[in-house]
Amino acid sequence: MVETLRFPQLKKLALVEVIISQFALHIILASCPVLESLLLDYTFGIRCLRINSPTIRNIGIRCGTMELVIEDAFLLQRMLNLDTYTQMQISVISAPKLEILGCIPELYSDSKIVFGSTVIQGLRIHSLTTVVPNVKILAISMYIYDLDKVINLLRCFPCLEKLYIKGGRSGKRNLWRRKHRNLLKSLDICLKTIVMHCYRGIKAQINFVQFFVLNARILESLKLAVEYHNHNDEFFDKQHRMLQMESRASRGARLCFTIACRHDVSDIMHVRDLDLTDPFTCGC
Repeated sequence: MVETLRFPQLKKLALVEVIISQFALHIILASCPVLESLLLDYTFGIRCLRINSPTIRNIGIRCGTMELVIEDAFLLQRMLNLDTYTQMQISVISAPKLEILGCIPELYSDSKIVFGSTVIQGLRIHSLTTVVPNVKILAISMYIYDLDKVINLLRCFPCLEKLYIKGGRSGKRNLWRRKHRNLLKSLDICLKTIVMHCYRGIKAQINFVQFFVLNARILESLKLAVEYHNHNDEFFDKQHRMLQMESRASRGARLCFTIACRHDVSDIMHVRDLDLTDPFTCGC
């Protein structure tokens, strides 16, 4: 019966808590010639989904260990992983207009996203042979704030303008002044906005943020989410000094503190939300 289905005007498709065969889903997608948004939310029975669509613009997945292969999606702009607590397997062969990507998790070392011959596994870049210049907004989930990994991601996404960093514990000192001196000569940081969750003002986090304060020349906004007990003027003034905001590379950069909340891209529960201008922005 599925081979007889035709949806000539369907633009948004969501499969929520559905068990469906891989063959059936590919037939359904082929019957949607103008499909723009696809949401797979706890959809089971699919081992590998291959996307070949001249019209699709937004994809959101919350499907465990399913492999997603973007073979040919000329108009694809947003590719969202809605669950940072499961493995992610994504291969991008052709998506020249992809601008929004995330959330890439570090928690599972088997999670992998591949752009051509560039492999990002658990936020660690094993091979950087292909840069992805079209991505402007990126969200990542880090177990430990690791400046080296973020810098390598900036090399992979050289035109990145907004970076969202979720989670993170202390554990690395994130010293950078000597180690990254030569790299800074060739690295052009295009970031305009950085949003960092779980900021406590410990030394490792200060070193992490300070790198961007002193080296991101066109930075406009630095937003740090803190716990309620740190949301006070005394903490703000101390961090302003520790981060050396008076010596910031971008004179227009503004430091903003907000109270940490549980808002996350995983809050997206409807296919209509996939085309938000910035799905990682918190409205709290």
